[in-house]
Amino acid sequence: MDDRHVTLATQHQALLAALAEAKEVPAGRLLGLPELPEADVWVDTAGAAALVRVNPKTITSWLARGGPKKRPFPPPHRFLYRLYWRRSDIEAWLRDEALPATTSLD
Repeated sequence: MDDRHVTLATQHQALLAALAEAKEVPAGRLLGLPELPEADVWVDTAGAAALVRVNPKTITSWLARGGPKKRPFPPPHRFLYRLYWRRSDIEAWLRDEALPATTSLD
């Protein structure tokens, strides 16, 4: 496989497979992105979709329409004309998503 040309679908499938097998997901540093704390990494759309277990187009749809309605997906950071999220932000959203929605009776 030519590492210089990887499609979104190919990257998404590779990340899903690694997560399903509980393997360490490759997370290299990218020149031009701000440094994060040691335990955190930047993820692109394919990585975000793999972590959430949805199709990458679902992520872009959520961004376009502000979804999901009850708990909107975290807003991305734009660097080098691409969208990135902190992995910790997505994992926090997933934890919140697992909680039942609270309703106020006030």
